[in-house]
Amino acid sequence: MSDQTITLLMRDHDYLAPLYGGDVVPDGIRLTIDRATPMAQAYTDASIPAAELSFSRYLIGLSRGDRTFVGIPFFPIRAFRHRCFFVRRDSGLTDLKQLQGKRIGTNGWQDSGNTWTRALLREQGVRLDQIQWMVGPVDDQGPVNPQGEFPPHVRPAPSGRVLRDMLLSGDLDALVCPLPPKGFYAHDSKIVRLIPNYRQAEQAYYGRTGIFPPHHIVGVRRDVFERTPQVAAALYHALDRSRLVWQQRRLYYAELTPWVLAEIEETAALMGEDWKPSGVRANRKGIGGLCEEELAQGLITRPIDPEVVFAEFETVLKT
Repeated sequence: MSDQTITLLMRDHDYLAPLYGGDVVPDGIRLTIDRATPMAQAYTDASIPAAELSFSRYLIGLSRGDRTFVGIPFFPIRAFRHRCFFVRRDSGLTDLKQLQGKRIGTNGWQDSGNTWTRALLREQGVRLDQIQWMVGPVDDQGPVNPQGEFPPHVRPAPSGRVLRDMLLSGDLDALVCPLPPKGFYAHDSKIVRLIPNYRQAEQAYYGRTGIFPPHHIVGVRRDVFERTPQVAAALYHALDRSRLVWQQRRLYYAELTPWVLAEIEETAALMGEDWKPSGVRANRKGIGGLCEEELAQGLITRPIDPEVVFAEFETVLKT
């Protein structure tokens, strides 16, 4: 394959520093990484050949016969989600099971992260369809992702209102969102986490499930893939080599806080040295888990076999 120029729309991830800095040079492609264009634009701009994509939205599209992108099993973002439940300090709520039948606001229904968060409620026996869900902007910090159709127990937030204010006014009992609401870190904040020791809860979840929840994948637009399938393999190898170089060097990058080194050591002891693996085999539990949740939560109407999610890419990788 002659070197083909390809632009990848990707967020600014630290483990891609070796690729950005030239320590990792892709084989077979001339790669440009666009870190400025919003990720959602990949769904509407056909000129974008490859992009970081929502894993949940990719599965939803796959279930509906949408073949716009061919998925690559490289997972740019993973995150545990016990940290993502917020309540009023005076609410008296301290446990996931107490959210049964409550009013909960969230910033997106189809989002991968919020799907994994709702899975935690299901794990505790909480009926999602008995919760009054409201979808809208959490505060004024950023836009809400495009939304699909809502199930009967989900409705949009009233026009002009943000979920943070509705929580504080008592119109909502809890929030589910990836980042803390505005003002959360103020010393007198009226908003707290439902699970203050979320680190312990997330470690216990990993011990039970073996899943470090994948949120995003990489996709290559189908016309690019069908024209030159090896572009997908070259892109995958470049990204994964960058991740592995970062992994080898991360002990020397640990300057974000004085104790990042201790955090790296503890995480490796719990999850192994390679806690962000690429590929299908090492991620079967996470891929299968999200497929199951998509169906259980009504985001898709028929099961998706985890084996088909990256089947086209796997075929190319083996050639």
